[in-house]
Order: sequence, then structure tokens, then C-alpha cells
Amino acid sequence: MSCDNVQERISSFVDGCLPEAERENVSAHLASCRDCSSLLKSHEAVRRAVRQMNRPPVPPALTARLRVIASHEQARQRARATWPARVQYWSDRLSLSFNNLMRPLAFPFAGGLISSLIIFGLVIPSLTFQHALADRVLFTYPDGQVVALAPNGRYLPAESENPPWIERADAFMPEAANVVDLTIDQSGRVCDWTVERGELTPDLTSIIMFGQFSPATNMGVPTSGKVRAVQIRNVQTAPIRVRS
Repeated sequence: MSCDNVQERISSFVDGCLPEAERENVSAHLASCRDCSSLLKSHEAVRRAVRQMNRPPVPPALTARLRVIASHEQARQRARATWPARVQYWSDRLSLSFNNLMRPLAFPFAGGLISSLIIFGLVIPSLTFQHALADRVLFTYPDGQVVALAPNGRYLPAESENPPWIERADAFMPEAANVVDLTIDQSGRVCDWTVERGELTPDLTSIIMFGQFSPATNMGVPTSGKVRAVQIRNVQTAPIRVRS
């Protein structure tokens, strides 16, 4: 083997890439040729110097970019394999492009929607609407009127010095009043009561025992409800005490 042939193969010889037969011929020539042996030593010195050089660190951004490029290339190769894969690939591309196009508009749209809802929530309480419910009242409270039994058997409005009266459960009561909370059942009778303020007078006791009310209604159906029996305090009247 001539020197020219050996010198062309020295790099491959150093890298260990020559076939076994050529490697033996190059080794035999190098053992007998001083010039080619010197060239071999020069290549080996360069190789050692390169190995001893510090390797610069690969930037993380470059690593991520190379991985993305490799992933895209792999996806392209898979997309070309079959027709369903191609359709899926282009569908994903269109979906991604559409999302990227709409993303800058998402925040202004959301901000405008939230602002509209807030403004609508502030304005709607000040608006009033007339509703036609065919003259039907959805809910009514219990109702009753304090009366007295006349000698002829008829009921007349109470005309005593300090007659009691019936109020709604949420009505404001005067300070100098005896107040009893009454629970009226569906039949209009008192099923429970509580002394909210003051004392239980004989008149209030009569209302609890014998009172007959118009029951509360919900959508026209009788239901239970609450009212208050009220009577201004009279210090000259002996109160009825309640035992627990």
C-alpha cells in the first residue's frame, strides 16, 4: 500500500472505522514508513487535544428548541403515513391556528362581559315592571279581626277600653304593648304561641283559645303562618301568668 493511500485512510484508521483487512495493511505500512507514522502521531495528538478541551454547556433554550423541531418532524412523518393521519394532522393544525387567532380577543371579550354583568346588576334593582298575574296573590298572611259576642249572638267589633288587635308578624310594635306571637295552622286556629313582650292578658288568652283566623295561603292553598296579637298595657288589669 502506497503512502498516498495510507494518508487518505489515517483519519478513518484513528477513528477505528476501517475494515479489518485495510486496517492490517495500514498498520503494516505505518510500521515501516516514518512519514506516515509521523502523520499518524499528529492526528492522534490533535484528537487528544480536542478531547481535553472544555465542552461549553448547551443553552436550555436550544435544547428545548431542538426537541420541538424533532417532535414536529416526527409528527409530519406520522401524518404522511396514512390518510386518516393526514386528516387528523391538518385538523390539529387548523384548531391550533384558530386558538392562537382568538387568544388575543379572549381577555377583552371576558372583560367586556364582566363589566356588562356588573352594570346590569347595578341598574336592574332600580327598574320596575308590571306583572299580570290574573289578579292572583302568590302569598297572603293570616288575617283576623277582634270581635265581641253581643247578647243577640252576633259578633260586633270590640269596644272595650283597651281592646287588642291583630298585626302582621313583621309589623312595628309600640314599647308599651303586650305582644304575643301566634302561629296559625291551615284551618285558621292557633297551634302555637309565644309571649314576645309584656304579659299575657285575659283578652290575649281568649284570642289564643277561641280565635278563628283566615289562614295564610300560598298560591291559593291554605298554609301555616304567623301573626301578632297586640294589646296596650293596662297596669290596673291583673295579668294571667303562664306556667312552663
